[in-house]
Amino acid sequence: MKQLEQDRLIEILEFLKVYSNEPYRNPANETNKIEKAKLENLKSKGQNALSLFKDMCTYLEDENYKKKVSSKWLDGSNRYVRNYLWAEIKHKDKKHLPSSISVVAENKYEQVKFMIYVEIRDEGSSEEDYVRHNKFLDEIDFDKEDMEYFGVTKDGMLFNELSKFEIKKYIQTSMNRENERIRVGKSFTYDVVRDNGDKYIFTAMKDTMNILKKYYEIAVQEGDRIDMDTTKNNNGPKNVILYGPPGTGKTYNVCNKALEIIDYDKYKDIINAPNKRDEVVKEFNRIKEDGLIGFCTFHQSYSYEDFVEGLRSDGSGGFTPKDGIFKQLCKNASIKSQKEIISYNPLENKTKNYVLIIDEINRGNISKIFGELITLIEEDKRIGDKNELKVTLPYSNESFGVPNNLYIIGTMNTADRSIALLDTALRRRFDFIEYMPNEELLSKDVEGINVSKLLKTINDRIEFLLDRDHKIGHAYFIKENLSFEDLVLIIKNKVIPLLQEYFYDDFEKIDMILGGSGKNGDNDYLLNKSIIKASSLFKSNQGAMYPDQVKYSVVERPSKKAFIRIYEEIKYETLDSNINLSNEE
Repeated sequence: MKQLEQDRLIEILEFLKVYSNEPYRNPANETNKIEKAKLENLKSKGQNALSLFKDMCTYLEDENYKKKVSSKWLDGSNRYVRNYLWAEIKHKDKKHLPSSISVVAENKYEQVKFMIYVEIRDEGSSEEDYVRHNKFLDEIDFDKEDMEYFGVTKDGMLFNELSKFEIKKYIQTSMNRENERIRVGKSFTYDVVRDNGDKYIFTAMKDTMNILKKYYEIAVQEGDRIDMDTTKNNNGPKNVILYGPPGTGKTYNVCNKALEIIDYDKYKDIINAPNKRDEVVKEFNRIKEDGLIGFCTFHQSYSYEDFVEGLRSDGSGGFTPKDGIFKQLCKNASIKSQKEIISYNPLENKTKNYVLIIDEINRGNISKIFGELITLIEEDKRIGDKNELKVTLPYSNESFGVPNNLYIIGTMNTADRSIALLDTALRRRFDFIEYMPNEELLSKDVEGINVSKLLKTINDRIEFLLDRDHKIGHAYFIKENLSFEDLVLIIKNKVIPLLQEYFYDDFEKIDMILGGSGKNGDNDYLLNKSIIKASSLFKSNQGAMYPDQVKYSVVERPSKKAFIRIYEEIKYETLDSNINLSNEE
């Protein structure tokens, strides 16, 4: 880590002050030498500012509180310089919660400054998260605490324009504590940083962190999902969706997640242990047979009648209501859990948990399938919770509610649909856990081929040409004693068909991703390319009116060089550092 000095902090703020919202494009694509030099200079300054900012955040973390820095100095489109740099610092045991101590360098409202404050992320936060997070506001001594308040009132007033008395009154009387947030912390303006020495600035930042830790710990303690469940580490949300590109381990992890919910203490030694995968599957299937786990797959024709209840023939010319899988599992969780507690949870004071797994949850029409029950699955609307809610079902006329010991796990393939396109009601009621390709799990030497680098290069190119939702998962390449022959089959039968689907058979882009193409018969490439002349197929007077066409074919027996060619000229240290970055902010 570079030694922290006052002038390095000023360097960060100077960058934002001068370059915020400055247009940017990749200098590698610029032909004008003067413009190219300007862009390379801007890129160098942006990367340097980000590096210095990371050093500052490292100084503020400790063995229990770890940082996560957004690795971007450009906006999401990579076309403009951001007007801020951002990081969140969380307790190592509370990383799954949206609350954090955020560290920000910002150019806003014509002022450049650092800010350190307790906050909650809007994205993915439920009402429960807000209620839990905002508890720290009740502990603030407004008269004694030397803190600033960042945010905007419903009337559009900035908190820094209000007195502490007005802020206190707003929090106590006007604030919707379930979905509105207020940030509490301190700012360090450009002038403050410039006019004070190293020791003062860094000591003040550390002191601010220590003060904010007590508020952060209030925001993540009681009511935290980590302590809300009936068994140890059944601490996840009641409704969760595992999402990501194909082959990233979503279905694989569903089994682990289900066992964890059913009885963590019993299964903790086999959960996430690769060498005990057979035991996990065996136990999963056994519990499923016992009725504690339900499984269904959503599709376009799947309906409320399949999921909740519908009318079915009684064999005598009439119709009778029949339970769908969701209603049946809710009944099991409500009735059996009160009677059969022995086999899975040996203490008579724990309620048995049930799990409903919905595969391909994004393929169904959520409004049509859940109907009015989309509200009932919310954690505080469950039977026995503070806002317990029941409805009368349309076919059976039964009073129905969702028990609080039923967990719903959905899986979603982002290659089929982005999260942004999901039903809004579903997004509000589910927590989302992302599974992305992890190339580090793959071998770096399969008969001379670096499979890890091979997949990383392919995925970087897919993200550049398309998006990150269509990357290719590492699971396709995981096989005991993976051989070169296996690798050939994986590429030919799995990867290339996926690329054809992603790019609608645009082989020019597939050519770019797979490192080029050779002439017919050249097995040092994965693809061969040939030119089809109309004159060779038709009579001259007929073929003259048609242009030549390009034809691609998949090489039947590619050489090892064909695989190495994909990544051999790639030097990742020279790539723009913003190609493979998290969008989570």
